[in-house]
Amino acid sequence: MNEQATWMSYEDLIQWFSGLLGRPASLSRTAVVEFQDGLNCIRQQVSAIHFHESVDIPFIDQHLKDISLELISPISSDSAYSNALPRLRARASSSDDDALLRALKQTLIVQFAYFVSEALAQSEIPGIARCEGLYREGSSTHLSPADSLPEETELRWRKEIAALTEAGLESSTDILRCADYFLARSKARFCSDECRFRTFQLTKQLADPGYLAAKQKRYRERNEKRGDK
Repeated sequence: MNEQATWMSYEDLIQWFSGLLGRPASLSRTAVVEFQDGLNCIRQQVSAIHFHESVDIPFIDQHLKDISLELISPISSDSAYSNALPRLRARASSSDDDALLRALKQTLIVQFAYFVSEALAQSEIPGIARCEGLYREGSSTHLSPADSLPEETELRWRKEIAALTEAGLESSTDILRCADYFLARSKARFCSDECRFRTFQLTKQLADPGYLAAKQKRYRERNEKRGDK
């Protein structure tokens, strides 16, 4: 799902899958759409779990009915694609690229179904979190970098960020919340140091519109002093 937020076009997904295969992929548009739909299903159910809502178990179960599983020995893993998947995986119906992409989607659904079963059996918050990072996206027409997520759902995620609510920017498409998920850890709020730093800078700007100008002025003054030496 984290990779999904970086795909701006049909070709981006094909390029990503080509990297996974270790060769150029040949995919039909139908296969790409089906793969995206699978990721969207998972993303929406993650949101449901996070907001303590009912998970669409029948929908997930319907996907599981069509999946044939296989257990692969490490000795038989002889490709980048094979090594990228877990040993217990969905069996591809053939060796063509559409079938391989479909098997990858099904493998992800199997893994997510196991996560859901664990989450439903526990009372504590599931061990998955969404990055609280913020960044500017001037040309965006939607609230989420993963634009398949319903806007009303994304709005709920955005209302968790105090910097957005305090500035009244929950519905602003100029600022997006990072779409990355990660395993929840104590006090962990960001997916990376870069995202944390970028968010700190943006939060300072929202609280003090003159912050960036003042910072740039100090930077110019330091450079001028170095030039005088």
